[in-house]
Amino acid sequence: MAKIAAMPSMAVIDGFRGYLDFYQWCDLVIVRKWPRTNRDSLTPATIAAQKPFAYLNQQLPTLPAEVRESWEWLADQSNLTWRDWANRAYIGGTLAAPGMPPV
Repeated sequence: MAKIAAMPSMAVIDGFRGYLDFYQWCDLVIVRKWPRTNRDSLTPATIAAQKPFAYLNQQLPTLPAEVRESWEWLADQSNLTWRDWANRAYIGGTLAAPGMPPV
């Protein structure tokens, strides 16, 4: 991990995708080696829990435009992405629109 003077352009960040991770923390700009997961240390329960997320993320590009627009509207009202909202709805239990109590 290293501190750098300023965040590089998106072209530079995209060029290092999968190799370097750029992020801001407090007033620091940091670059680090892309995080890797050691598959040998994952429990069977963790591996099983990844399957629903993998399925959903394969299906998201096939969603109708009006469905994606509804997730994008929710994302504009919150600090989550539209994919986060779709994951919450698919997995269940944590879906609440901005300003509304949890379901």
